[in-house]
Amino acid sequence: MAIMMAAAASFTIGTSNAMAASGPATKLVPCGESSCLQVSGHRSDPSSPVHINGRPVTVEGGKAWKVVLPLQTVRVWSAPIARTIAVSVSDADAPGTQQAELPIGLLGHVTELALVVRGR
Repeated sequence: MAIMMAAAASFTIGTSNAMAASGPATKLVPCGESSCLQVSGHRSDPSSPVHINGRPVTVEGGKAWKVVLPLQTVRVWSAPIARTIAVSVSDADAPGTQQAELPIGLLGHVTELALVVRGR
């Protein structure tokens, strides 16, 4: 029993470390009466600048950082119907740009549909 619990604990720790080492993440969060996009990630140097779609952003946190952007800002900074945003951290350990998946349909367009039903 103790072996199974130790194995489960190491799996959980290994999974959380793997998730922390993965790329940036996004999620919708409430901000006032609307919604915002929270982007979070990790960097080896807390002073490394972070860019979203090529634009510098001020982030909260140190090695684990996050930034909350109004959806209107994300729309202006992104291509229409984009499914990802480009996140770059000027980190010596991990230079370059990573793509962060956007929540499904975030930048999609609303199509109004109408249905006419006639009865006899």
